[in-house]
Amino acid sequence: MKKIYQGVCVVTLAASLLACTNEDYKLYDVNQKDAVFFEYIDEKEEIATSVDYNFNYNIDNTYTVELPVKLMGMPVDYEREIKWTTAEGTDMVEGTHFQIEGNVIPANEVATTLKVILLRDKDPEALQERSLKLVLSLAENDDLRAVGQTEFTITYSDIRPDERPAWWSEWSPLPVYSFEAAQVFFKYFYEYAPVANSDVFNAMIEKYGDYFVNAASSMGPFAMYSNFLKRYVLVPMYEDYKDEFEWQAIPSF
Repeated sequence: MKKIYQGVCVVTLAASLLACTNEDYKLYDVNQKDAVFFEYIDEKEEIATSVDYNFNYNIDNTYTVELPVKLMGMPVDYEREIKWTTAEGTDMVEGTHFQIEGNVIPANEVATTLKVILLRDKDPEALQERSLKLVLSLAENDDLRAVGQTEFTITYSDIRPDERPAWWSEWSPLPVYSFEAAQVFFKYFYEYAPVANSDVFNAMIEKYGDYFVNAASSMGPFAMYSNFLKRYVLVPMYEDYKDEFEWQAIPSF
């Protein structure tokens, strides 16, 4: 009887503690429609609501912005389409400036990635003059509703850097600067450098950023990696383009 009495006291005490708490524990309502929202994490590991992209020296005709979409609700055994619309402020045209892929929550999953593919070659005149904007908005359909962060803004352009970047030295064995020469330089850099030495290539990307966008804030790549760049980038570039560009000096190592 003593053991039974102690057990009753423990249960009674636990019940009393629960009864006295002011905390309201809410449970997920399984009868409500599931929802989706954006959760984009930027380079600073912070939640962001916009992305701005310039093709710069990139030689590709497309660039993909990957937008994580999270599910608030329960996974199901069939895929569900994510409905989206464009909101006020959008001046991009679908099929001309962008296209979207991956707008479904796969079966048995609670997240997906919405891929916004930015197109470079369908309207080059506009993109080389100004930035275009897409305000993407999640909307409700039969399967899903939208909650929380439901809008995301993407701007992009192909405004070309006409001025010689500081790291493009006037005395190094580079061609006389032009946008076309810089594009070819980076084509060879991304094609040959990682094959020659992936550790050096990764160190350069980490230090200077893609297409050396951060080179102005530190010693330039030709100050730190001159021999590597000459051997694996400039020499093969010169062999293929010695007549197309005006060279400041013949690259050698």
